[in-house]
Amino acid sequence: MPIRDMESTQRVGDMKNSDVLPGGDQSALRHLNTSRILQLLYEGAPLTTNAIAQVTTLSRPTVRGIVTALVTEGRLALDGQDATRTGGRPAQRYAFDFDAGRLAGIHIDSDGIGVRITDLGGTPLAEAHRPTPAALDPDERLREAADLVREHLPADGPPLWAAGVGTPGIVDARGSVRLSVAIPQWSGIPLADQLRELLGCPVVAMKDTNLAVLAEHRTGAARGTPDVLYVHLDNRLGVGVLVDGRPFTGRTGAAGEIGRHPRLGWRDTPARLGGDSGEAGRTVFTRARHGDPAARATVDGYARAVADGIGAMVLAVDPQLIVLGGALAGAGPAVLEAVREQLSGTCYEVPPLVLGSLTAGAVAVGGVEAARDLARGRLFATEQPGG
Repeated sequence: MPIRDMESTQRVGDMKNSDVLPGGDQSALRHLNTSRILQLLYEGAPLTTNAIAQVTTLSRPTVRGIVTALVTEGRLALDGQDATRTGGRPAQRYAFDFDAGRLAGIHIDSDGIGVRITDLGGTPLAEAHRPTPAALDPDERLREAADLVREHLPADGPPLWAAGVGTPGIVDARGSVRLSVAIPQWSGIPLADQLRELLGCPVVAMKDTNLAVLAEHRTGAARGTPDVLYVHLDNRLGVGVLVDGRPFTGRTGAAGEIGRHPRLGWRDTPARLGGDSGEAGRTVFTRARHGDPAARATVDGYARAVADGIGAMVLAVDPQLIVLGGALAGAGPAVLEAVREQLSGTCYEVPPLVLGSLTAGAVAVGGVEAARDLARGRLFATEQPGG
């Protein structure tokens, strides 16, 4: 949200009419000005009161009052003094206090739960993984996830501001699991609502591959690329779609669920590589690269099936980049070459293909990014709560 003038900036004494809302709600204006200052310091370098006043066009007394209150509330922190020599006393700098709270990224899968804890700027502080039985009761699975988060939040430390959770299946805009094949009894679970109750903070829930593509876009192999197709290559195949920098879910959350199409055969494709782990698949790719005819035939069949699904998605959304993630991405260039070769016969123009850089932790990283967006939205809200 760019910082813009609320009114003209003509001075009346030491007051600007951007500080005054004639006939309006002055508490609402103060809330708006507070949000502007918070966003300025969250997204930029520490500043003095005078510098904040110059950028926001607010008066110095207004800025001083807001900054003092924010320091008292623990949202801003003192950050030393300005080194610029003005002939007077050095001015105090203020910075957003990223240590004022915590964010959590959570990955709930059929065989385990992964958690990533960060400060409010996304700097990682703790990571953990806990194996879970596939047949675990849904309520118990949720309690395990919440317990794992709490175990890595010191009781006397900063509070949890927000959490983002990813899970396989179709997850709607309210954060409810509409359908899950990978996790038994998971369909119909109001995932975001139940974790919100357990964690006591706002929670956003998405399909795991959508969080993975968000993570690769923000911090990984697709950094800075707004339109991305992410393909999860593991014990199951899945797709995440990023459009204009945002996960694209469609009307019901089912966008990208091409694995459900029976003619693509994606449900059975991972079994072509044998075994039930990414390691088994990587072994087949290694043997194929060293000339094993049987392994080469297996890889060709696998890559053809994967490329059929990717090709359909490429023709539909025309992404700038394709990211191959999941455990099988560990097979390296051999995976890229095999899929690219098969895609050339399907697409008008094959987009660049790259390997994901976040591997197994991509969903939890994406969960943190979604939690950051949620926290920022509340922190920089231009309307007061309930307004």
